[in-house]
Amino acid sequence: MDKLIEQAKRGDQLAIENLASQYKGLIRSYANKFYLVGGDKDDLLQEGMLGLFYAVTYFEEDKGSFPAFVELCVLRQILDAVKRDNGFKNKPLYNYVNLDEAVNFADASNPNPLENLLRKEYSQKIAKVIDEKLTAVENEVLRLFAQGYSYEDIAEKTNKSYKAVDGALQRARKKLSAVKE
Repeated sequence: MDKLIEQAKRGDQLAIENLASQYKGLIRSYANKFYLVGGDKDDLLQEGMLGLFYAVTYFEEDKGSFPAFVELCVLRQILDAVKRDNGFKNKPLYNYVNLDEAVNFADASNPNPLENLLRKEYSQKIAKVIDEKLTAVENEVLRLFAQGYSYEDIAEKTNKSYKAVDGALQRARKKLSAVKE
């Protein structure tokens, strides 16, 4: 085993693949215990493989056993990914509606007039929903969010709490996602 680890540390592709196949079951078992919103198990499996790579890279023979170190690195990498995913900085990206499609309906690179017409109609539907279905607060929060402001900045500009901003955006997204092309 020590020889295999040393070969993998030096970049031997066959040794790396051998270690990956040996520890894939362990990595999969850890990945199956967690969930990423908007992600899938393969994302966590990749994080676990990254943990295995770190274990190979930083393992020191005189400080413990390799299998225990692999478990620690894999678990930490997967937990870090879950924590990053659950952080508030990613929250605006969940259930997003692509507003660029609604605004940029006339694409000069697309000479197809039918496609441009369909985009224009979709844009008009979005604009109608924004005008008729969104409240003043939802409209203002959505406008600021589309301009690139963070939740914190929008809360400050509108004198609303973070939670109120989030709620307004979620309601606006739900109303906009109901628009069919």
